[in-house]
Amino acid sequence: MPNDDQREYWNEQGGPKWVEHQARLDSMLAPASSILVAAVAPQSGERILDIGCGTGAVSQQLAEQGAAVTGIDLAETMIAGAQFRAQQNLAFQTADAASFRSDTSFAVAVSRFGVMFFDDPHAALANIHANLDSDGKLVFVCWQAPDRNPWAMIPAKAVMPLLDNPAPPDPHAPGPFAFADPDRVTDILGTAGFRDVSIEGYDIPIVLSNTGLDDATDFACQIGPGSRAMTELDESGRKKAYASIREALSPYADAKGALTMEGAVWLVTARA
Repeated sequence: MPNDDQREYWNEQGGPKWVEHQARLDSMLAPASSILVAAVAPQSGERILDIGCGTGAVSQQLAEQGAAVTGIDLAETMIAGAQFRAQQNLAFQTADAASFRSDTSFAVAVSRFGVMFFDDPHAALANIHANLDSDGKLVFVCWQAPDRNPWAMIPAKAVMPLLDNPAPPDPHAPGPFAFADPDRVTDILGTAGFRDVSIEGYDIPIVLSNTGLDDATDFACQIGPGSRAMTELDESGRKKAYASIREALSPYADAKGALTMEGAVWLVTARA
């Protein structure tokens, strides 16, 4: 099935860790969530589809402003972790946005870091387009280039020397940075039937820890690109990776124990 690798990863590895750290991740990604929700400016009763909703933080914020929100994610573990937020105007279901079709259309489709993982982004975005009203809109945030996001890449680069012959990353492969190129995003959306594409850049702070370097290192070993690389290592390799990540993060820890790094996102909007 399309997106099977992502389905397996988020159900078996990424999803359980995300649910475990849900509150912390909500806080860490709050700056991106705020940018997204402000751009949507939800109206009371407006039907909104949240794509790759994860544990539902953005879905909840939109519902709290009166929108009728459906959150979908292909990972059952993530949807299970979102159910505590469900309410009258907020529902969640396990579904792949690349194939999901609703009986009634949506005014807005939104996503916080959920649209970069499709095996076939052109087909997936075309399917999302088919779920929108004729005058509907798409609004999402995605990560800018890896070198603009040291919070993710410094831990990942610290692990790379420990891997056996790591393959050079494909910048367009499904993953966090697959939509880093604005020209590619514009092309994909145009092919999918969207118009009036707008892409704005934002710098955001990423707080890895408020309590110290060890805590930040533990977190980076479980969440983000560095954590994926660590799954390829044995126990000895993971210990070396922990030490390497800790050393790489140490310059960013302040005297009070907080560790905040730079992040950069694109805010993408388009009309159906």
